Amino acid sequence: MREMPTFLLVHGSWHGPWCWDLLRPALERRGYGSVTIDLPSCGADPARLGTLADDAATVSAAAAAIPGDVVVVGHSYGGAVITEATYGPNVRRLVYLGAFMPDTGRTFVSYLPPGDFPPYVGLRDDGSSAVPDGQSVPAFYADCDPGLANWATGQLRLQSQRIFGHPITTAAWRSLPSTYLVLTQDNALPPDFQRMFAAQASEVREFVSSHSPFLSRPDDLAELLISIAAGKVEMKRTG
Repeated sequence: MREMPTFLLVHGSWHGPWCWDLLRPALERRGYGSVTIDLPSCGADPARLGTLADDAATVSAAAAAIPGDVVVVGHSYGGAVITEATYGPNVRRLVYLGAFMPDTGRTFVSYLPPGDFPPYVGLRDDGSSAVPDGQSVPAFYADCDPGLANWATGQLRLQSQRIFGHPITTAAWRSLPSTYLVLTQDNALPPDFQRMFAAQASEVREFVSSHSPFLSRPDDLAELLISIAAGKVEMKRTG
């Protein structure tokens, strides 16, 4: 019998390790450990924000430091980060959770439709971006309890604009098994946009939630991640 893997959870833009606070105990109750990281490109001081390369190096180091098997989960922008990271033989699978899944030579933003960024991306003159007032709940937390959504909004931080211009050097999903979780009620990255990336994955699942199922449906998401880690391939909607 193979050992139970540890989940390495990689947050998206403007977020932090706090966004996994409901999912981690849900995994733990089922006997699975998890590790979170704080991406250097996200923080409070715009002068100290890192790059996508810094984020990828952080993920690479975190995965290497985990004893035993690892399943790496990237949410939203975190999908670009886990794509650019490099891994040892202990990493068994990449999971893209409503995430960007860019290919070699492409920036993750090059997949967005032409024109302005989505309304939840507020560009600042200091080289960072922030989520404008009133945008976080409809974009990220539409199916969350209002109190939880308001709490999450209060945790959001600045994100470096330097991540926009970083082309992927090596796409890790080309050499590792991957699962794409399409979030079917996502307002930030529409489901059809996600399915464009999902076509590249080894396995596709669909999950009925908005952009942040780790907050709105943590127990159901934990069950699904464990199923993926166990290699139970089911090409069907989970909801």
